[in-house]
Amino acid sequence: MSLPTIHIVDDDKDSRQVVVELVRSMNLAVESYESAEDFISRYNGKRPACVVTDKKMPGMNGVELIERLREMEITIPIVMVTGFADVPSTVRAIRGGAITLIEKPCGQAELRKGIEEAVQLEQENLQKNTQLDEAKRLVATLDDKEIDVAKLLIEGLANKVIAARLDCGLRTIEKRRSTILKKMNVQSVAELVQIWVLAHTS
Repeated sequence: MSLPTIHIVDDDKDSRQVVVELVRSMNLAVESYESAEDFISRYNGKRPACVVTDKKMPGMNGVELIERLREMEITIPIVMVTGFADVPSTVRAIRGGAITLIEKPCGQAELRKGIEEAVQLEQENLQKNTQLDEAKRLVATLDDKEIDVAKLLIEGLANKVIAARLDCGLRTIEKRRSTILKKMNVQSVAELVQIWVLAHTS
């Protein structure tokens, strides 16, 4: 999995450049923006990615940027740097999805740690998304009759009970069960349950 691009959003050119140089020293790709509006207009949704944004900026501030990204269903990790972490804006930022709030003046070690946490979270989120997509793809391979059997298998019912419930022959249920496990690429009902639950988490 490739490493994220770190997007730096800060209206202060000097502050922005300091963070850019830090990110480069971490061997990560970096893009910079002089405003939240600039970032919104230029970011194409490509992942993996993380954002480091200043809170206080002309026009759209850092908290509003976080909320705007969530409205756009962009869930990349966000680190917010602020000169004054008042409670209301802190709550808004956290609810919006900021993973770290760092108060100015902040040292490079603290900022580096925040970026590292964002990078790790982005990689974990992408892995989870991949697993979710694969689970949904596997479930989608089942036809309607197989789905009926799968649902009852997940309830823990025996083949004979499922046959009676669906008014089918036992051999038919056994065959469908075998087909379900093969399509889902699992060896047991327990593994089937794990994939089924994951596929229906959202």
